[in-house]
Amino acid sequence: MNDLVQELADKQAITEVIYTYARGLDRMDKDMTLSCWHEGGTDNHGALFNGTAEEFVTWLWPIHAAMELTQHTINNILIELDGDRAGTEAYYTVYLRTKTDDGFTDIVGGGRYCDTFERIDGRWAIRHRESIGEWVQTIEVGAVDTGDDIPPSAPDNMIIEPRRDRQDYSYSLLKYIGIGKDKK
Repeated sequence: MNDLVQELADKQAITEVIYTYARGLDRMDKDMTLSCWHEGGTDNHGALFNGTAEEFVTWLWPIHAAMELTQHTINNILIELDGDRAGTEAYYTVYLRTKTDDGFTDIVGGGRYCDTFERIDGRWAIRHRESIGEWVQTIEVGAVDTGDDIPPSAPDNMIIEPRRDRQDYSYSLLKYIGIGKDKK
């Protein structure tokens, strides 16, 4: 494989790890989330958490489980390769919805994940993550609009409900087409 093709393959593999982290959190898939770090990998979320990735996920899990939904989006990924090591910066936006007596509260925040990656035995994974929060806002949502004002064109069509577990539609789709295999 020539150097450019190898560089692109490495960058894509690293990008997939960053995306997998977001998906693992949003689907409440602990194994998927932990697969993003090498054993002994660390995570620093500032005042919220600083320790091993395993400790971080253990700490975070009940917090996320108590929420109605979470959505982590990733963009602006930059990757600098140096042999079997890489430095990355990826912007994130996170939406966290909690139920209240009057409806919902959304916490929306953004920042950057600055990661140190290593390739060990051909597998790219995070060695250390610095999560740099840059902004946050809280929005009182109240009752959620169900879209009843929009007349449906196919009222008998099955609605695919989002799930925060391995019963989410995406798992069956990705396994069906052969790309959703569990990775460790």
